[in-house]
Amino acid sequence: MFTADEFAMKRLARMFAMVLGVMAADVVGGRPALADPAPFDLAGPSLQITVTRRGTTLPIAAVPQLSAGDKVHVQVLLPATETAHYLMVAAFLRDPTNPPPEAWFSRSETWRPAARGGGPLDLTVPPEAQHLAVFLAPATGGDFVTLRKAVMARPGAFIRAAQDLEQASLDRGRFDAYLAAIRKVSATSPETLAHDAPIIASSLRIKINEECLQRQSEFQAACLLDTKQSVVLGGDGAANATSLTGAATDLAMSLAATPAGGLGYYSPYISTIREIVGIFGAMHTARYQYIPALGVPDGDRLGLVLNTPPSFADPKSVLMATLPEIKPSVIPTSHMPAAAVAPCLGAKGLGAKDPVLPLAVSPLFYATGYAHDLKLRLRGEPGVELPLTPDPVRGGLAIGANPAVPAKLTGPISGVLRGMWGFEPFSGPEVTLQTAGDWHWDRKESGRDDGPLVLTGAASACVASVTVAPAKGKPQPVAWKVTGTDSIGVTLPATADRHDALTVSVNGPDGTAPAVLVVAPPARALPPAARIVAKFSDLPPPDPAAPLLVQLDGADEIAANARLSFTLKADPDARFTGREAVEIGTTGSDATVRLTVGNGLTLVDPTVLVASLNPAQVLGASAYGPLRARLMRGDVAGDWLGVGTLVRLPTIRGLDCPADPAARCLLRGEALYLMASVAATREFDNAANVPDGYPGTTLSVPRVATGAPLFVRLHDAPEIVNRIAAPVVR
Repeated sequence: MFTADEFAMKRLARMFAMVLGVMAADVVGGRPALADPAPFDLAGPSLQITVTRRGTTLPIAAVPQLSAGDKVHVQVLLPATETAHYLMVAAFLRDPTNPPPEAWFSRSETWRPAARGGGPLDLTVPPEAQHLAVFLAPATGGDFVTLRKAVMARPGAFIRAAQDLEQASLDRGRFDAYLAAIRKVSATSPETLAHDAPIIASSLRIKINEECLQRQSEFQAACLLDTKQSVVLGGDGAANATSLTGAATDLAMSLAATPAGGLGYYSPYISTIREIVGIFGAMHTARYQYIPALGVPDGDRLGLVLNTPPSFADPKSVLMATLPEIKPSVIPTSHMPAAAVAPCLGAKGLGAKDPVLPLAVSPLFYATGYAHDLKLRLRGEPGVELPLTPDPVRGGLAIGANPAVPAKLTGPISGVLRGMWGFEPFSGPEVTLQTAGDWHWDRKESGRDDGPLVLTGAASACVASVTVAPAKGKPQPVAWKVTGTDSIGVTLPATADRHDALTVSVNGPDGTAPAVLVVAPPARALPPAARIVAKFSDLPPPDPAAPLLVQLDGADEIAANARLSFTLKADPDARFTGREAVEIGTTGSDATVRLTVGNGLTLVDPTVLVASLNPAQVLGASAYGPLRARLMRGDVAGDWLGVGTLVRLPTIRGLDCPADPAARCLLRGEALYLMASVAATREFDNAANVPDGYPGTTLSVPRVATGAPLFVRLHDAPEIVNRIAAPVVR
């Protein structure tokens, strides 16, 4: 079940599917049902319209409402090759229960010159009128009278159609502004689309499909411009939302507004789908069918877009367009959000854009020309005004330059938004601008060397960029962010990479010398110092099935499968705390292990640590070569200390020799590839070399006398001669 708000939103979605699509229907149980609507993508004729009030003339794109007494100039713009004869009829409408008088209807036979009933229409808005509709109909005998009678017979139906067409035209404008902004960002800086798209959507009160922003950058624009994507209808601050998917989203997207002036809320005047179908059904006759024409204003041109091709055969198509509603002007309010940072006056330079006044304004500031001649009047500077331009991509009003602004302004400057909403002047809230002033920045000591560098001093909004240069390098831009009105956080290179002082330059607006400060390298903790004073390794008991052992004769050799212990002695001026660690590894592999107290490390007293480990178990079977260790205190490491040479040993099962004293013997075992060569003499005369990676379990070796050892060089330390002592000859 839906709540009351959700049900209202569902009705709104259905209305958009109607107003923004073709009014086709199937008869189901005697009642009309809506088919999938067609988009408004057919270009119709254009109207040239200007409005004059109190001696001032504005193009139609700058007129949010009409008022009694306004002079309206309407002319249809048709190509010279136009073969169809269009009758243009202008009709003022008032109450649904009060048909308009005949005097409120005007006509122009557009194919004729002005002297013969053609040309433009010059209209004066009468008192009590509420709407102005313009019809374009194929010329036939009695067409003007027929249209006038149709409107006078059903004024309520035409008033409802005029309301919905006006609202849908506003909605089309907001959605077109969204598409234009997305295309602009995609064409100029596609890498910023994920950042800019939510700002554009917020400016125009549109909730976009967030999944689009999770795609790869080259696919984001296509997703955001895809009108088949699921979008959400939402208003200016409205908590309700309903998801809508389908062709109706060509114009939908959360674009409804109040009848009081299109301020971003849902219109209570919008009817349900069946009511709208009934309206157009009531307009349909044997001779005429009425089709909606959405107005797309551009200066004094009102382009008409259709979703149904006009018909010049019975029933002929009558295009119905509407002008702004006739009512008192309602000027939208604006305010500065509490979390907004005051912009910097004149903060343009070093590639920066014009500063932006982050005012929260109606989406119609961005989607229409209703707000014009926008200025920011500076207090304390008589006659000084800064031009303002609505910018949905940046979410505010871009502040332009004015040469009359004094170059050496200091301290915060206040100003007031001034402008025109149609014909009516309005004032916005008082806002504060920052200035570069005395451009200096100092380091705020935090007691920490990690994290961002915090700088305080001048106005943070006036910072254009920050660069960092090492002692012998070129300046490079770095990331920074505003942390307060007079503070910024600068991301410096990682502490581990900083061995020298850094020069930080904070760049301000044009004409402002950079503020330069030198940041010393972070203080480094002294590495812990110790030395190895003793070591011991013990092989596990021999396997009865492998009675022949390799005896290591090298003083530094450590069997990989041995139990190894070594003792660390602190330097005379150092003490162990028990929070140290010992990192152990070999130069022949990347494997390392870190021993801590209670996990392989024993604190004997504040000057002695004993490390115990089985190298093969903690470093893996592939570890070999020079074994080393270093003392760690936190992330600070001491020097590497040599422990010995880690060697892996083969398993020797036995030695078989035939009775013939001249014949060679056969050595049996596993992992024989861990030997480099085997000989009967220490000088390795007639030695048997073991092929690299030898996988066999037997090896032909020189014959030895009973009780004499075999000599072996191991793969992991071939420079050392070891023994297989007293092999049993069979």
